[in-house]
Amino acid sequence: MFCDEIIRKVYIGVIENDDVYSHDAFFDCYHDIAYHCTEGYRIVLETENYAISLTKNGVIKEKTEDLCEAEGEWLHPGTECIDDSEWVQLETTFFVGEKLISVTQKDELYLLEFDDFLLKLIPHTRGDEIDGLNNKNHFSFNRILGCNRHLKRKCPICDGEGEILMDHVGDFVVRCKNCKKSTWAGMNLINAIDDWNNCELDCNLSDIIIE
Repeated sequence: MFCDEIIRKVYIGVIENDDVYSHDAFFDCYHDIAYHCTEGYRIVLETENYAISLTKNGVIKEKTEDLCEAEGEWLHPGTECIDDSEWVQLETTFFVGEKLISVTQKDELYLLEFDDFLLKLIPHTRGDEIDGLNNKNHFSFNRILGCNRHLKRKCPICDGEGEILMDHVGDFVVRCKNCKKSTWAGMNLINAIDDWNNCELDCNLSDIIIE
């Protein structure tokens, strides 16, 4: 096993004065589960004793106490408090609670096996155009892959399965695949998941487009 410890925290490494939504890195959990990154960008998965960096040059495992910002880097926390509100990045909900079982290099990419999903780590050269979400319909929704393990209940109305969606402004809902009742949209994915698990389905999303 690559690391037998559960991931507890996530950090997103970006070039200083840039932001986590840079076009030089893209965490895809919409049509595939993949992390595209160039030099200077990384996702850091912290366990009790280790920091595991997903980088252009592969997966780097080091002691937690040795984790530090590289020159010109800003390590953005995956969970932080802003104006007395907790902001939880999608990556935190995605990775926390998982173990990284194995890492395999295949041609120019790396395959990372976690408990509940397989992630592709895809390196890019700076200046390459990394495609993000390019929906044909501006108001369409996208499915969020890899997080259904967090849905602990079936729909309280029809006993259907839930699906996690993101709308065109980056807010999240959980919708019943059968009756289309859903949670209200929220900025944090974990809040929509909690609403679903608490049976709070006060919205109807029967006429949306999913790409």
